[in-house]
Amino acid sequence: MSEFVDFLKRDTSASFTDDRVAHFGNPEREIETALANVSKCPLLSLGVVSFTGTDARSFMNGQFTTDCTGIMPRHSQFSAWCDPKGRVLYIFTLYIDGDRLYAILPKAQIDSFMRRLNLYILRADVELGNLSDALIVIGLSGTSSPDTTGLDEPWDTAQRPGATRIIRQGAGPPRFMIVGPDGSARERWAALEIPAVGEIAWKTLEIFGGVPRLDERTSGRFLPQQLNLDALNALSFSKGCYPGQEIIARLKYRGAVKKRLLIATVASPTEPVSGTPIQINGSGRTVGHVLNAQRLDAGRSALSAVVEVDATVADLHIEKSKGPALRRIDLPYAVD
Repeated sequence: MSEFVDFLKRDTSASFTDDRVAHFGNPEREIETALANVSKCPLLSLGVVSFTGTDARSFMNGQFTTDCTGIMPRHSQFSAWCDPKGRVLYIFTLYIDGDRLYAILPKAQIDSFMRRLNLYILRADVELGNLSDALIVIGLSGTSSPDTTGLDEPWDTAQRPGATRIIRQGAGPPRFMIVGPDGSARERWAALEIPAVGEIAWKTLEIFGGVPRLDERTSGRFLPQQLNLDALNALSFSKGCYPGQEIIARLKYRGAVKKRLLIATVASPTEPVSGTPIQINGSGRTVGHVLNAQRLDAGRSALSAVVEVDATVADLHIEKSKGPALRRIDLPYAVD
């Protein structure tokens, strides 16, 4: 067990679910705190994969949706990896520290991510490493902490004491990820003298930020534009080839994006699961599916969903046309 996890279990009120800190005693209040004020969150569900070798950057550039030549010490990237049909398999944050490149993504996806990538390395000088036990990710919301000084734009990145990196996340409520060694994570945590929240609150921030996340039910199901990755600067149309590029480019230059990600709340006693159908009231026709959802309180959940563009102004309901109605929320970024 990591030193930081041992500390959280021994010396805090952290409530664990599936090896992550779900909350610190009151998830509903923590959601309110995270949305309104500065807060910190142990992101134990996230792990880190390293890319080393002389061909690491060019290999990544030939696989991922962003121009990886643009990853710099002061600028990270939101990126994705697609299958040959252009469907998104994984979504992650890329950053550099010294001569190593890194990807931050859910620990549950790392084994399959590395296994699939290794099939494409062939003779390239690239080595992948799972550093999830060595590096800890801490989330920080709000901008009142001195650690966030100078990080004004999405994916701005800075070095901080103790071999740590702090990376500003994308649109929506200000969010940052602090990545550093497990051995000094407790010290970093204690230095942040702000309220602690669990991953329930952090997931809510991401949903309201219009950030897509994939699981086993949604991986390989959507094109990048359907997840708004183009609007989140996680998609390059000017670099060389990568898996699915022709299909993705054709959607931009020859066609129209017929589905887009939206965010909403829904009055429901249970949290919708990913993949739950969305229908137009009274029609019985499925026009989309839930991507992510998080229960806000006893009778309400926040969710993101991929829905047909022509149906986004309709009266939408989950599960069936007479099910709970969606109350749409404006995205915090522009979508073409």
